[in-house]
Amino acid sequence: MNPQPKAPVAVVTGASRGIGAAIATLLSRTGFEVVLVSRDVAALEQLQKQLFDVGGRAWPLACDVANRDEVESALGRLEAKVGVPQVLVNNAGLGGPFHRADEVSVAEWDLLFGVNVEGVRNLCQWALPRMKAQGHGRIVNVASIMGLFGGAQSSTYAATKHALVGYSKAIAAEWGAYGITCNAVCPGYIETDMLANAPTASRQRLQERIPAKRFGTPEEVAGLVAFLVGPAGGYVNGSALVMDGGLSSHLASDLPSF
Repeated sequence: MNPQPKAPVAVVTGASRGIGAAIATLLSRTGFEVVLVSRDVAALEQLQKQLFDVGGRAWPLACDVANRDEVESALGRLEAKVGVPQVLVNNAGLGGPFHRADEVSVAEWDLLFGVNVEGVRNLCQWALPRMKAQGHGRIVNVASIMGLFGGAQSSTYAATKHALVGYSKAIAAEWGAYGITCNAVCPGYIETDMLANAPTASRQRLQERIPAKRFGTPEEVAGLVAFLVGPAGGYVNGSALVMDGGLSSHLASDLPSF
């Protein structure tokens, strides 16, 4: 009897809920052995059980992505257990602080850059030389439309997501010759816990501004990520792919027509 081929490994950070859990679930269903990364161990174990119950394979990996030593230790354990991943999805991130730029404290700035930017760097610097050695790698960084535009009350968040888009493009340019692609996914407003907790009136006003007249779902973001890391996405490299229901194509909706 021939042995079963080893399943490809995908690492998904921020996998405990929302977009990260949806990405991990879809990748598991499409044949990946998924490493679930988060600080919320209980949530990871619950998702692992859900995936096991439907025939998937997933492994929780408790880790603070902003802590470089912790990342290297955790990924060392990962490599010993399942080998080098073919796919890395950097989804872990923090929103806010949502106030004026002059009100942002040093602690808030450092916290967001620590998770949203340095966390991605920590994972990528570990993965890139290993992906090069195996001649293949797919990296997807979950950014935001705030990484392409801006927004009042969101200076720090927008700054981190702009950094993430630029970092993704730089990796694509440097590492494409080694069979590695790197892309940024830039979602608009997605039905996550943060959006669900927004005031109803604010949600309604925002939804009216979106040409699709609805918010996106975590599963839709997961579908785009699955395309980018799959066989059909191999020639997509260095892109910042927007999925916002048309919001960013309709920014002048309040201006007069001429």
